[in-house]
Amino acid sequence: MNKEELALQIIKAIYKGDKNYKSFKAFPTIKKYFLHLGISDLQGIANQYGIKN
Repeated sequence: MNKEELALQIIKAIYKGDKNYKSFKAFPTIKKYFLHLGISDLQGIANQYGIKN
């Protein structure tokens, strides 16, 4: 899984699978923040949400 895919999986987990997660005003900011993190940081966050990468 690349950084963008992992970031989107984390965002979906944060919004608990809400299909309209992209409509939240914070979505672009959260996505941008996650994409600036390193892959190891993203993997650590993903693990906290139970996302296997």
